[in-house]
Amino acid sequence: MQIYHGKIISLDKDNNNYEYLVEDQGRIAFLGNSLPTGYSNVDTSNVVELGNRVLMPSFGDGHMHFSNWALIAVSYFDVREAKDISELQQIIRTKMAESKKKKAVIAFGVSKHSVKEKRLICRNELDDVCPDIPLIIICYDGHSAVFNSKMMEKFPESVKGLRGFDADKGHLFNESYLAGTDYAASLVPPLDLLNSIIKSFDLLAEKGVGMIHATEGIGFPKDLDVTLVSLIARAITKKTRFQTRLFFQTMEVEKVLKRKLPRIGGCFATALDGCFGACDAALHEPYSNDAKNKGILFQEEDEVIEFAKKANREGLQIEMHAIGDAAVSRAVKAIEAALLDHPRKDHRHTIIHACLITEKDMKKIADLGIGITLQPSFLISPLEPVSYLEEILGERVKKGSPLKTLLKAGIHVSGGSDAPVTYPDPIEGIYGACNHPYDPDESVSIIDALKMYTCEVARTSFDEKDRGSLEKGKIADMVILNQDPLSMKPEDLRSLKVEKLFLGGKAYQSGMGIMGMLWNGLAGKKEKI
Repeated sequence: MQIYHGKIISLDKDNNNYEYLVEDQGRIAFLGNSLPTGYSNVDTSNVVELGNRVLMPSFGDGHMHFSNWALIAVSYFDVREAKDISELQQIIRTKMAESKKKKAVIAFGVSKHSVKEKRLICRNELDDVCPDIPLIIICYDGHSAVFNSKMMEKFPESVKGLRGFDADKGHLFNESYLAGTDYAASLVPPLDLLNSIIKSFDLLAEKGVGMIHATEGIGFPKDLDVTLVSLIARAITKKTRFQTRLFFQTMEVEKVLKRKLPRIGGCFATALDGCFGACDAALHEPYSNDAKNKGILFQEEDEVIEFAKKANREGLQIEMHAIGDAAVSRAVKAIEAALLDHPRKDHRHTIIHACLITEKDMKKIADLGIGITLQPSFLISPLEPVSYLEEILGERVKKGSPLKTLLKAGIHVSGGSDAPVTYPDPIEGIYGACNHPYDPDESVSIIDALKMYTCEVARTSFDEKDRGSLEKGKIADMVILNQDPLSMKPEDLRSLKVEKLFLGGKAYQSGMGIMGMLWNGLAGKKEKI
């Protein structure tokens, strides 16, 4: 039994705050402003005095490419801090010197907006610092990439013949990006992937994250990432109670049913369009800087509708990537058709990103009960500044990610990082949601931003009965923060720090080895994922 005394932010439906919380055997036994007499004789060593700190529900990440981010964070490297191409080359040179034994390297984070040259690095510049090892660097947007000559030698002809393949510059866009990154992922040694996934749970716990929605299924032979994340997530859950909810990025419903997973979708195979960074997000009206470009819709409308119908009939929860308003319209139309074909009252189908939405579609989203998982960290990323979005979208940028309007419409909005696109740090996302740079009037309250990364993430994956808020009987998944976010100014939220994560009432403990993971993952009761 543990008693917490101080400010307890419950994030329940009535936004109650309390002075006491009692945890017993992993669940919340009591919440209130004074302790009942039955707890008066509790040993003082079992009482945590919060002082100026606060206790609140642990955070969730409602959309991340977990294994992809894990590889970048643990086994490979990130270049997004480079201020010019020379500095970018130096980072690559240094990191590649540490990677001489690798057969291929996948890095992340190039952006033409954050370097002074205002362009992507080219193949010959990569060759100057990495001539001998195949290298691909995924752009910050997660929908384009750059590669060196050694990687180009590896690419099969099927990749080179697709739209968006630029051999001269060493750039991948559109369908060639999807196929090229799929192929690059197939070069990753399974042991690198395994080790990266295991260690990355500890990195998430440092940020107070106790639940993730992991989208998997990109290029690994026989969907190895799906298998390993499933296995390791069960093992980690047994040891730490960390929760993983897996979304298989495929339109092949049979694959998901065979694995007995309840969810399907995400990005890549279920991405309906591209992104603003590559100017291939699908729009109803052309880009402001290119009257001939409305972006790209990757699948035919009939194909998306048939997929949604089939998945919905099988009782699966569907998620689809849609950034531009034309892609959002297609996602809405497909889900609407699926629900007309086979009505379901509580489906929790979700659109990821939904950066631009028409008023008509917003009303349909609310009426159909579709959720939205978006990424407020996008709003404040220097890798895609507002000035660039104004250049390509014009006045439409002011309607981008309309957080407050979505909440007023009664739509369930959860927060995620889309890692590795942004860092999986909920506090950064909460800051972005409360400091909307496109239209300050679309900023949300601090308590609504907190809920986006707690109870709304739990609700999206049908976990709200046990997690997401601090209420009697729920599992004691909690974090201690260094200060009270509800008493802060929105512009100061970045000074929040996670001091400790508790899952099932116990402080998170890091450090599971590969053998322990395999034993926990294979033995005993199967944990929910």
